[in-house]
Amino acid sequence: MKKILLIEDDQNKIMEIESFLNQIKSELAPFTLEVKKSYQSGLQAVLKSNFDLLLLDMSMHNFEKSLHETGGEFMKFAGEDILKELQWNEITTKAVVVTQYDLIGDKTLTELKNYWKQEFSENYIETVFYSASESKWKNELLSLLKKYIS
Repeated sequence: MKKILLIEDDQNKIMEIESFLNQIKSELAPFTLEVKKSYQSGLQAVLKSNFDLLLLDMSMHNFEKSLHETGGEFMKFAGEDILKELQWNEITTKAVVVTQYDLIGDKTLTELKNYWKQEFSENYIETVFYSASESKWKNELLSLLKKYIS
């Protein structure tokens, strides 16, 4: 069975992605989905377990939020830092960035995609632009999942 790790801190986006994955399960090889909601929890999961694919948010909190915790520092490039950790630790897991921002820091998504393709060619596959009000992201993600989870 294939293993997918979703690293995402936005609960609504998590629910949308989980719902979509449940809808398309029959179109893919059997898989399990694990969800981590911060940079630290996602990084620990990647370092401790083998996954076939990462669905990776780019901007997230350092720690998981709770009723008593704020989540710590908000990291604009947390997903990129996870890609760096994969590279440094020679982990070859493939990653799809799923982001709802077309501008991160002072870089456009196109600039970042080109940079990630060059810097993290062993891991980075593609970026899917997520929008709760549109369904284009679903088609893009399905196409990538069919390629890497089959």
